[in-house]
Amino acid sequence: MPARAKAVTKVPTKAPVSSADNAYRIAAVAKLTGMPVPTIRMWERRYGVVTPARSAANGRLYSRADVDRLMLLKAVADAGHAIGTVAQLSEAQLQVRLLEAPGRSSLAPSEQCRVLLCGAALHSRLDKAWSGRSDIQITAALPQLSTETVATLPIADAVIVEAATLQSAPIRSLRQLRMQTRAKVMIVVYGFGNRQALARLDQEGIIALAMPAEPSHLARICLLGSALYAAPASDLHTQARQALSPRRYDEAFLATVAQLQSTVRCECPHHLADLLTKLNAFEQYSLECENSDLADASIHTLLYTTAAQCRQWLEQALHQVLAHEGIPDPTASHAPRAALR
Repeated sequence: MPARAKAVTKVPTKAPVSSADNAYRIAAVAKLTGMPVPTIRMWERRYGVVTPARSAANGRLYSRADVDRLMLLKAVADAGHAIGTVAQLSEAQLQVRLLEAPGRSSLAPSEQCRVLLCGAALHSRLDKAWSGRSDIQITAALPQLSTETVATLPIADAVIVEAATLQSAPIRSLRQLRMQTRAKVMIVVYGFGNRQALARLDQEGIIALAMPAEPSHLARICLLGSALYAAPASDLHTQARQALSPRRYDEAFLATVAQLQSTVRCECPHHLADLLTKLNAFEQYSLECENSDLADASIHTLLYTTAAQCRQWLEQALHQVLAHEGIPDPTASHAPRAALR
């Protein structure tokens, strides 16, 4: 008799969904959670922390609940718990682990999540819903999002903007608001929007939630998101800039070194001088862009500080090369007396 065919059990999978269904691609999830893309994939594969849906092109699409869970798991892992020991815990159990972490047993008033609201109706609703909470505080409220720069705004950990349509919340205005408040988390609660507008918000690392958004859900995103970042980018840039030193060598000296005959068999001294000249020019260019382009000031500050740090390292390398060649360093307290050859 022919062998009986074995029954094949199909494992149910999530059906492909459209990217417009309030889903986030993995690159956007990485920005929102502060986790590298390879880590997200590894946590899924090894621990099954979330099971994202798939697009028609088989790309990962994460729901808001997936993003919330990843943010919570990262916060617990950052508190010292191995991911393998907490991956299968419920949200309530993870919250207990987070509260039990050192320094998190209680929430001091200074540790409240400071939230700035933009939208009169949003302010009225959240002010009432959050009135009994001690972990979140509305520090200020604007009647609406404006393209005009507000003179003074308080520092906030999170900003929530209400917009009837995504077209009424231009990216430039959102950038300015986030930069002025130094917010770590920005959320746009919208009524209507298209796929292109949602994609632009994803690229900016801005969370988009369709109306109506639950106040408790908004609070959870603000609390978890702000806990992931130790300081706003602008504060980190300020700290980096305070550590920068002025230029060690002027353009005339670098031009002279670039033309010197070297006792080193390669052309490294000349290349060092050329690189420093170009870095000095790029450092100045980035500083000018930072001062003139408000919308992209943050990225230009990053470029400026990075160029300045690279310049300092190359200046130290050139200092050692000059000593090796016996060339007087005009910045040294006891420079050799040999003249430039």
